[in-house]
Amino acid sequence: MNSQTTLTYSLTTSTINIPADTNLTYVAFLKKGWRETQKLQFNFTGENSTLNFIALILGLGEETFPFETISNHEIPHTNAYYNIRGVMFDKSQVYYRGSLNIKKSAQLTDCYLAHHTLMLSKNAKTHTIPSLEIEADDVKAGHAATIGKVDEDILFYLASRGINKKQGQSMLIKGFLETDLKKISDPNIQLILAKNIEEALQC
Repeated sequence: MNSQTTLTYSLTTSTINIPADTNLTYVAFLKKGWRETQKLQFNFTGENSTLNFIALILGLGEETFPFETISNHEIPHTNAYYNIRGVMFDKSQVYYRGSLNIKKSAQLTDCYLAHHTLMLSKNAKTHTIPSLEIEADDVKAGHAATIGKVDEDILFYLASRGINKKQGQSMLIKGFLETDLKKISDPNIQLILAKNIEEALQC
């Protein structure tokens, strides 16, 4: 099995072909937004291939993050897991569309889309549009999306332990963003992202 890990700090329209017997982990840590929708298309060109797409978004100011992922499956025995986590402050916005296209020939495909967001401002916005086009009958495919706020009860509990509200909020955000790091097989990338999150929450 050929394992690859890619780390990026921006998303640009591109097409990525994933050959047979490949395990690709594609990680994006996003703080700087953009205007035009960026489309990332992943084509599975061989059997026994897996994509783990992980996007961590920290939206500040009026930054916007419009993007789309397109997962094209025409080959059997392929897997794709899209995990997006956003923490939105101020007037920041995320527009995400996730498309899973599974052709009739792509039996035994396993796909999933998940978009989870913490809203830290009433002026921030998040939009999620899942799109599933499934022609095969022996597949697993699904999606999930959640929008929540920092739990005030937990902040109160932390305050009772001597941790002020700002510190407590940073701790909860850090835990939220780090949830998917365990899905990254490269320990060096895990450490880099943990450091990126730590530094971002100090701004």
